Amino acid sequence: MKKEITYILSIVLSVMMLSCNDTETFSTNKALRLTFSEDTVSFDTVISTIPSSTKRVLVFNNNNDGIRLTSVRLASGGESGFRINVNGSKGPVVNNLEILKNDSIFMFVELTTDLTNSTEPVLIRDSIMFMLESGVEQKLILEAHGQDAIILHAPVCKKGEVMTLTGDKPYLIYDSLVVDSNATLNIEAGATLMLHSGASILVHGMLNINGEEGKMVTIRGDRTDRMFTYLPYDRIDAQWGGIRLYGSSKGNTIRYADIHGGNYGIICDSTGVDYSKLDIHNSIITNVCGHGLQAVSCKINVFNSIISNARQDCVNVTGGEYNFIHCTIAQFYAIGALSDGNALRLSNVKDLDPYDLSFHVDNSIVTGFASDEIFANRFNGNNEKSKDEVLFDLVFHNCLVTTDTIGAGRYFEDCIIDDVKGDINRKKHFKRIDTHDFLFDYHLDSLSTARAKATSDYIRILPKDMLGTERKNGNVDIGALQN
Repeated sequence: MKKEITYILSIVLSVMMLSCNDTETFSTNKALRLTFSEDTVSFDTVISTIPSSTKRVLVFNNNNDGIRLTSVRLASGGESGFRINVNGSKGPVVNNLEILKNDSIFMFVELTTDLTNSTEPVLIRDSIMFMLESGVEQKLILEAHGQDAIILHAPVCKKGEVMTLTGDKPYLIYDSLVVDSNATLNIEAGATLMLHSGASILVHGMLNINGEEGKMVTIRGDRTDRMFTYLPYDRIDAQWGGIRLYGSSKGNTIRYADIHGGNYGIICDSTGVDYSKLDIHNSIITNVCGHGLQAVSCKINVFNSIISNARQDCVNVTGGEYNFIHCTIAQFYAIGALSDGNALRLSNVKDLDPYDLSFHVDNSIVTGFASDEIFANRFNGNNEKSKDEVLFDLVFHNCLVTTDTIGAGRYFEDCIIDDVKGDINRKKHFKRIDTHDFLFDYHLDSLSTARAKATSDYIRILPKDMLGTERKNGNVDIGALQN
């Protein structure tokens, strides 16, 4: 019996030794190479002095023998600002690593850049050097663009002051930027405001965004990394707060601005219609998880502008006086789930209180995924007033509108009614509506029925579209963009 046990143990030990020897066989054959999940580890623009997100890289040994590495190191010795962590050990140098056959290890890369002392992004490069026991050295390239920014923590434009933000360097704003009553915030052409999560622009005084053709003002979130390889966070909503114009704020102007990625776009608290609340020219408000433009009892003009892709309504107004000329209001929100809202929602009643509403739209597009993108709620005569005593003045003139509301035709003059039953996808009108990569081009497709169907009535005051393309008499497209 003892002999049998000894024999069995001998076999088991032999198998274990063979298995160990097979697992732990390492080669110094110079033909063996490592491979990487990325040929070059690229970061998007990184704000100087602010740590980047972490990039994960897999290092593969796809050979039938193990490979030993005498070292993995940053070529710069860490002077570039890049940092590495290899298989749980921090750099800039990690020694004596093993990668078993047909196996891999994790490596993590981060970056914090010094100030570049430049107004433009500066290319930063480094390499990770892999020294194999065989004497072979392999290289993995690291690259990023460092961008200096002006960092503001809870900035306040105080009563009686004028604050000017220039286009020299981006602004990185933490908490919120507050404009007190009787104060003015001017944002110059080419400026970029990057707001941290939850930060907003809160205006009790006056806001003037003074972008120019070819020098848009950009207001966005501060994340410069990617959710997925193909999808930057800059195309995602809910990255920052939004712009709020309080009741004391009036006479605001927004020209050539790109406002995107917020919890909401612009909220306008009630001012009444005796004073202009806001004029918007040649601007875009898009990819927000609240309303794009929301207002209660305000006087607002919107020209040559795009308001699109909101988790709630693109435009939501209750009472007030509004004019939209050569605008595109498009509800193609598709981040996570379809929108709860419409392209356009109008009402002259809120919390049972009636408001006069005058809403005029000319040469504009109101469309989206749904078969009806216009919702109107009219005061029904409660609160000791008849509905005829409260103004409900809606006029859509020479517009492309997506609606199937029966009896609504009296509000639409010389309009194209896009009411094809069963066709809930109006992407056909535009050159690109990509709800996977979240890329949108609202120029009209060659087959769109809105091509050359606008009146020429507004050429004198709007001779160009929002991007500077000239409108020619007799060949004017409906919407904010001219082909």
